[in-house]
Amino acid sequence: MQDTDTKRYVEAIKLATGSVQYKNLSAKETILQTIEQLNFYYENSQNKKYLEVALLHIQAYLEMGFPYEAGRTLFDIILAKLGTTREQEFPKKFYASKKIKLTKPQVRSMIGRWASSPHQMVKIDEVVADIIKRVGNREIGIYYYECAVSKDKYELTISEEEMFFHDLKRGIFYTFCE
Repeated sequence: MQDTDTKRYVEAIKLATGSVQYKNLSAKETILQTIEQLNFYYENSQNKKYLEVALLHIQAYLEMGFPYEAGRTLFDIILAKLGTTREQEFPKKFYASKKIKLTKPQVRSMIGRWASSPHQMVKIDEVVADIIKRVGNREIGIYYYECAVSKDKYELTISEEEMFFHDLKRGIFYTFCE
């Protein structure tokens, strides 16, 4: 089990990395470049703390739903320098990316309880349909959804390079199968 500090650091990395999307930058590429830069700092200073920070970034990258394979070469080098492996640090059952098919049941599964209420501006079926339409048409933008009853908030990000759905309350990221 992770300690509280590690969780806090990873959440901060995810929040900071996710913010680049507001300027049309790729969160995935940004975090990969950051990890590469941390490895470069280690190579020049031999200070292992850079590798430890890189490991936190790799964890954030995986929790955001990005595939290990896209950074495998770099990640494996960093893990080897730390004397560990992917299997030890990132067991599949905890870090398998949550990939969602564009079907009503799959998209609905990303969203928590959405109770009917006179305060509810949008019905759950409309939210699901909107997500399917926007992702299917790759409508570039950042879209927000909020349940009036539970106050759960969600963010759908669609850019030229990537698409993901973020459950802001639970801190879970989902990516979509193409």
